Amino acid sequence: MVLLGIDWGSSAFRAWAFDDEGEVIGHTSARDGMLTHGGDALQRLHFHISEWLGEWPEVPVLACGAVGSSEGVLRTDYLPVPFQLAALPGHLVAAQGIHIVPGLKQASPPDIMRGEETQLFALEEAHGWVCMPGTHTKHVTLEHGRVVGFSTEMTGELRELLLGAGGLKSPPGIEQVFDEAVYREWVEKSLDTDDAASPFAVRAARMTGDLDPQYHTVALTGLLIGADVAAHYDPGDELALVADGPLLEAYRIALETLGAEFEEYSAEEATQDGLFSLAEEAGLVG
Repeated sequence: MVLLGIDWGSSAFRAWAFDDEGEVIGHTSARDGMLTHGGDALQRLHFHISEWLGEWPEVPVLACGAVGSSEGVLRTDYLPVPFQLAALPGHLVAAQGIHIVPGLKQASPPDIMRGEETQLFALEEAHGWVCMPGTHTKHVTLEHGRVVGFSTEMTGELRELLLGAGGLKSPPGIEQVFDEAVYREWVEKSLDTDDAASPFAVRAARMTGDLDPQYHTVALTGLLIGADVAAHYDPGDELALVADGPLLEAYRIALETLGAEFEEYSAEEATQDGLFSLAEEAGLVG
């Protein structure tokens, strides 16, 4: 191991051990989000690493995400956009034996990101739009490796809140099932922004018998992600989609339904590649 890379976000902790070729030779994760668990962040960080490796490693440690927030190990200043990603290695902040990747900020409209800048660094001089789904989905505009603007949509968080309580919560006692045809149908209801359906349409369709209750979750998900996609892209647009697992599939279907063209990247691999590349460029390894 020549580098320990960490991504500590609002909902999860992940860490990887890298060899001198940038290959991952070990990893750990915990459902210990910076915003979902309390306590001293540095102590929690040392606990997770010690549980995994037995002791704190004698190699450089590079961390991105909420580790640099006010709830993290040390609050780092946001770097203003427009921002050339190639300059990011020169802005790492050293604290408590850790090198922290700072986030980015936008003045108008106000917006911030922490963690996604590391994934963007791995895209190698990307140009155009980048869609980065998550609890808070980022839509980023790049010009030859320069972040010129971005927008955050709370689609994932809104989905969880709506399904957990209130008039759109999941019907009790009914197992929810994914059906691609139903999902596409409800995505399409949001793509026409001049006549888009309200989220309440899911409840109404269920109550009138037009929607099987087992598809409540998939319908609401399609409606919300469809609205997210429609607000930022048009048919024929070309973009990069950075995601994994169910989120990748959900946004893939929505973008296909819209008629956009996109190249897919693994979000986890982008984080890994970004951390190692940043460490190389900053002279921490190699």
